[in-house]
Amino acid sequence: MSAPVIDFHAHVLEPEALKQCAPHSVATGFGARPMAPGTPGFNLMAGMLDPEIQISDMDRKGISRSVISTATVVQSTWWADAALAAELDRRANQRIAEWVERYPARFTGTFTIPMHHIDAAIKELEFAVSKLNLRIANVSSNAGGFYLGDPKFREFWEAVVHHDLTVLIHPHGVTDPRFQKFALWNGVGQPIEETMAIASLIYEGIFETFPGVKVVIVHGGGYLPHYTRRLDRNYTMHPMSAQNIKKIPTEYLRSLYYDSCVYGNDVLEALVRRVGADRIIFGTDYPFGEEDPVGNLAKAEGLSDDDRNRILSITPASLAPALSQ
Repeated sequence: MSAPVIDFHAHVLEPEALKQCAPHSVATGFGARPMAPGTPGFNLMAGMLDPEIQISDMDRKGISRSVISTATVVQSTWWADAALAAELDRRANQRIAEWVERYPARFTGTFTIPMHHIDAAIKELEFAVSKLNLRIANVSSNAGGFYLGDPKFREFWEAVVHHDLTVLIHPHGVTDPRFQKFALWNGVGQPIEETMAIASLIYEGIFETFPGVKVVIVHGGGYLPHYTRRLDRNYTMHPMSAQNIKKIPTEYLRSLYYDSCVYGNDVLEALVRRVGADRIIFGTDYPFGEEDPVGNLAKAEGLSDDDRNRILSITPASLAPALSQ
């Protein structure tokens, strides 16, 4: 019997949270897309709203289990005050917990929290962990303009370590006007956000302060894994960059896990050479990703059968206890 295929990057929506959040999103028309069967809007929306449709898509693509997370590009609460943000995030988390309860063999849940209001965020984290039994925190690359390594988020990282959680980083969207033309918020802006998130975690010393913390970053980590040598040069050229770290930046790349959703095996192969196959986990970005992600991964060069098994099953299963059940 082959090992189960685990998708660490699949999205879910909660209708009321979507209704309130979508107008504040860079993809403002998303919540108004047509829902008639056979239309592109239906194909994108339906599987994020109906677990049975998502399971059908999983079966068609050869996926055994999905780690489901709020689609924060259209359902992020970054714009809301603390009370409303906490209310909407809790609704989203309860929705995910309901899917997991109904289909425990097919779904593992994550939770979102209002990171731009850190006190409310910690309260919602404790609720999600203790009441909803969710063990993976789904957070954006930045909150309120501060990236995740910033000292204002240390209480979050302390809670992550205390509860032995995994952190999944996914940008909530790039609202900067410079990135709106040609949908560059998605094609260029999100990889920049992922790059900044990794840089922040490295330079603020998160991996020094919390060694062994489990962090997954989507879309292969954006641009940074492929261009760290300039940062390594700065370790000695600009000593201020090394004030919180003890190694060159490249050596911290293996402190993270990266999903395989990079839309090209040439990019995936380069990422494997840089960080190792054991730091890659399978992710599809459902429902936005490739039509045959498992088949495309099988075509990647330079990967052994053991490497593929690690990416598809072993490594994602190691990042949360529920995944190995």
